[in-house]
Amino acid sequence: MDDFLTDQQQAARVRGWVREYAPSAILAVAIGIGGYFGYTQWQVRQDRQAAEASELYEDFRAAIESDDRDSAGTLLESLVAEYEGSGYADHARLLMAKEYVDTTQPSRAEQELQAVIETTSNGDLRQLARLRLARVYLYMDRPEDGLETLDTDVYSPAWRQLTEDMRGDLHQALGQTEAARASYQAALEHSGQIDAAWIRLKLDHLAAVGADEAEAPAPDPADESTPAGEGQ
Repeated sequence: MDDFLTDQQQAARVRGWVREYAPSAILAVAIGIGGYFGYTQWQVRQDRQAAEASELYEDFRAAIESDDRDSAGTLLESLVAEYEGSGYADHARLLMAKEYVDTTQPSRAEQELQAVIETTSNGDLRQLARLRLARVYLYMDRPEDGLETLDTDVYSPAWRQLTEDMRGDLHQALGQTEAARASYQAALEHSGQIDAAWIRLKLDHLAAVGADEAEAPAPDPADESTPAGEGQ
């Protein structure tokens, strides 16, 4: 029994254990230390890149706020080239798209929003970009493209109200009254950023339009008859 081993026997056993297991133990420690320092270096690199991206983004925002569009464009190119797919590049593109809309350049806004949709890893930003792109298409009198943009994603509950309301606007632009009404009704079933009273106002407008169309007099067949002398 181990409790009754002599000191000499115990020392011999320890030496045997060291000879057998020490190399593996040393290797495990070395790997552990190497992994720790490797992770630390990776974390430092990530922190440095995040700081650089943050600084670029703040410079970009400052350029936008001062209406220095040339500098803003250059800074955006740098952000995209070095940090595409990051939150900083995504937010910069969204902000640039808004700037293009404000300066009546919807085609360029379309390009920036499409880029966010295609490259972002953030589902919420992608859905926000789709909604804004649909609004841009409505502004460009391209409601069909707006509907197609919205129909190519599955929206989380947080975005359903905004999405259905946007669909209603697009259907209304196409003269699709029943589809617009269904979308606005769906929007009312979800809570969100839009006041329900505003959505009901849109529904009331649709009802008024429908009533006006129902009360419009039917065309007089006599007005559609062939004028005298025509066709002879």
